[in-house]
Amino acid sequence: MKGHRIVLSFFVTLVALWGVAPATAHAQLPGCSVADFVLLGERAQYDVAANNSIFLKTRVVSGRSYHVMAWGPFGGGTNGEDDIDISVGLFTDATCTTPAQTVSTTAFEPEPNAPGHVGAQASLIPTATGPLYIQVHNNTASAAPLQAIIVETTLFSPWWFTGGTNQAFIEVTNNMDTATTAVVTVRKADGSTCGTSNVPLAAGGNAAVSVKALGTCANASGSAQIAFNGTPGGLTANTTTIDGIQGTSFDSPFVPRMTWSLLAR
Repeated sequence: MKGHRIVLSFFVTLVALWGVAPATAHAQLPGCSVADFVLLGERAQYDVAANNSIFLKTRVVSGRSYHVMAWGPFGGGTNGEDDIDISVGLFTDATCTTPAQTVSTTAFEPEPNAPGHVGAQASLIPTATGPLYIQVHNNTASAAPLQAIIVETTLFSPWWFTGGTNQAFIEVTNNMDTATTAVVTVRKADGSTCGTSNVPLAAGGNAAVSVKALGTCANASGSAQIAFNGTPGGLTANTTTIDGIQGTSFDSPFVPRMTWSLLAR
């Protein structure tokens, strides 16, 4: 019996160590044209020479929202972790000369910054479906291992209904300490867009949108999407369908299409 417990303890220890093991740092690539593919939610780590860049690529979908974050888990110089300075650029071509559109570099919380550590982030609502190239530049005067991740932040609600005496409202709140805009897209049951609305949100603020008042969304049913510039979890939203005559209501919460991932290359 003791032998079995020892074997079990050994494997539990191995699993625990495997789960906390840092990602392997890969060699720096020479340019944008040979950018490494990175899966959404995959944490990539590279050893980057002083004043040099790594290049990553992935695929994004028009109208959805994404957030890129880069940081240095270990410092490259004499000050340890307090010796990191990173910047991020987003491009749509393999030469990294055409900047992506609808990009925000606002320092949304949680920021990858602390005294002596200057991480970087960028949010994106693509105007076209296709490749996205990410440049992560080491501005530090010495080589350092840099990590980067891109996460989709789009929110989706599966149902609303505006037929008869029903009203539908999309309620959204900004959980961040920085203002942003919720880009609301409302679709009918066949997937066609019936209305859109850009909803400014103050830090910690909220707003409600009447679905029936948007475009051709009256007397119909469907789903809704919210894209925004900000970090994952930055917005919380809900759709409420209510019939004031019948005294009935139904909530259809928004959920992210993907969440933070622990994938490591």
